[in-house]
Amino acid sequence: MALTLCSKCSTLSFHDLFNDDVVFHPDLNSLVQSAKKCESCNLWWTQVQRGCSKEDIAACQAKKLPAHATKSSDNGDFNIYLRGEWHPAGTASVPDQIWLSCGVLVSAAGHDASTKLQTHVAVFADPATPAGALFAGRYSTSSHNPEYHATFAKMTLAACRKGHGVCNQACPPGARQMPTRVIDVGDQTLPASKRVTRIVLTKDLKQPQPYTALSYCWGRGTQAMLSDKNFADFLKFLPESKLSKTHIEAIDLTRLLGIRYLWIDALCIIQGNQKDWESESKRMASVYGNAELTIIAGRSADSGLGFLTNNYLTTKKHPKPVPMKAGPHLHTGEGPDLGTVYLTIQRGKSVGPVDTRGWCFQEALLSNRSLIFGEDQVSYQCRLHTRYEDGCVDIDTSKREQSLTFLNPGTKPEVLRRWYQMLVSFTPRALTEPHDIFACIVSVALITHGVLKARHLAGLWECDMPRGLLWKSRWSYTSRKHFLPIEKPLASPFTKRPGETPGKPVIRAPSWSWAHVTGQVFWDTNPRIESKWIDPQNNCIRPRDPKGLWTAGKVVGNPDVLYMPSLELQIFGRAVEVRCTNVVKKTGLRPEGIMLESMKPAPSAKPAPALATSGTAKPTYIALGYFDFPSDPRPANIWCLLVVTHEGLLLTRDGKGKFHRVGWFAVQDGKQFEGVKETAVDLV
Repeated sequence: MALTLCSKCSTLSFHDLFNDDVVFHPDLNSLVQSAKKCESCNLWWTQVQRGCSKEDIAACQAKKLPAHATKSSDNGDFNIYLRGEWHPAGTASVPDQIWLSCGVLVSAAGHDASTKLQTHVAVFADPATPAGALFAGRYSTSSHNPEYHATFAKMTLAACRKGHGVCNQACPPGARQMPTRVIDVGDQTLPASKRVTRIVLTKDLKQPQPYTALSYCWGRGTQAMLSDKNFADFLKFLPESKLSKTHIEAIDLTRLLGIRYLWIDALCIIQGNQKDWESESKRMASVYGNAELTIIAGRSADSGLGFLTNNYLTTKKHPKPVPMKAGPHLHTGEGPDLGTVYLTIQRGKSVGPVDTRGWCFQEALLSNRSLIFGEDQVSYQCRLHTRYEDGCVDIDTSKREQSLTFLNPGTKPEVLRRWYQMLVSFTPRALTEPHDIFACIVSVALITHGVLKARHLAGLWECDMPRGLLWKSRWSYTSRKHFLPIEKPLASPFTKRPGETPGKPVIRAPSWSWAHVTGQVFWDTNPRIESKWIDPQNNCIRPRDPKGLWTAGKVVGNPDVLYMPSLELQIFGRAVEVRCTNVVKKTGLRPEGIMLESMKPAPSAKPAPALATSGTAKPTYIALGYFDFPSDPRPANIWCLLVVTHEGLLLTRDGKGKFHRVGWFAVQDGKQFEGVKETAVDLV
């Protein structure tokens, strides 16, 4: 079916737009009317609605000044202007694009508020075309260049191998360690009919070989899995017809890349074998860190659906890309027409469902190189940059800074800071089996331990216990609009653990550990205020053990301990019993809090004066408290344990004299803690 374009769109070229501002329509209403018949105008109108506020659109349609605009915009001009923006390949964090502006030239307005309305669409070209040599952006969906992901993967991986010293140094081919088992996808020199797919033991290989690793969501589509029962058979032959679609596509992609071996957890860890599962779970840093490439099936929520095909247009319900003349060379204006470029709604950088899963977090963090099949497009991420299908290149060092596998992990304060920042990103992720909480990050913990040389106690480091104990619910501490409240971990729907009921709360960590809850928690990691945590004069608790150990008994504290549902801290500190009084309503970013008043006057306080007959004495509040689970019934008794000079833990005491965390507090009147005798606190 022939494309329908208006007279203006059919004559536009990117060369014209790149060299000058062009009047596209006399006003926004003209664009809206043209969008009913012209597919290019329809794409622009869709983008205007997508990228501009309803109020600004309505004002421009009524030819009135939008509320955000400055007085300089009140010039009576409501023309719609276009201007192209082009970047040499690999130099910009935005794609080649065309800007639309209302009421002022794009070149004059830029991103300033003097324009009444502004938005943009992306520009891309097909590979192996004259325009493709100039424009870096590509577009691969089920209906447009569906096989481009293979070309993109080969190109970016080859460039990284050749020119990225930091990536090659992080995983030298000669020093590569392979996983215990991998999938042999077959000798590529043989015809497909003669290739045999099977599981191999890497100890039987003469020397380490390059391999890919898969990171994906299992969902309900995972079919054939390695087990003790089929182990011997899979060493001879792995029937691809019985594998899930995601597994099959990962095998096919590995072959296309010219790599012979592939690691997939379901097929390389013996499922149902607890000993093998625990052993292999501790090796994830090696598995993903040494992989030649990690394939991240980000856009797929179920392994039965596959991940190679991008259904961006159908899932997002956006107009199809529309062609446009490229024109001659942009700078010289000479030479033949470069052919066709395309306009499209700008695609996002979201990875997809994989970004919500706990197990996939560590896999991405530990990978040296990753090919990410995101929701809208494919991207390649290494330690130097992230390159997107649409031509964007993010020179972002955050991956190197966050990854504790980088060649120089840094000082102890830096590693601790990264640990807390890592947990802020990890804790919102979902786990089907809640008890996997420590297994999901065991490799990161092992790497962290290599620098800190401290005991790992249920997710906290013994060398930094005061700060570690003061985790906070992100939802309760900051804007509730953007975060979810923390909850109690619920037993897996498939649980077979004694005493657990599917969907009912379970205990997977002591009350003082962040792993006791599910949902996003955070710590103060701002280097400018870090001194308040590391300065011993600010710490108000200490271990009872003369050797400086915070626990009693035979607790090893190794970071590879995968289960730690209970652990007692033995502390000396100042604890004050309090009562809840009035609720402080949320102001600014602070949510509702509970004012806490000491049950007894501070020992150093003077006796209260006699009450006047006309009123009562004003209470003295010791702290403003925040409960971890505000909807739960309030405990029968509440204590404030001062951890640092300005913050502490809300505790409750059980019938055995043990304390349990129920929240945290900010000090309101530090004098109330003066003179309080240090006492023993057993925190469980």
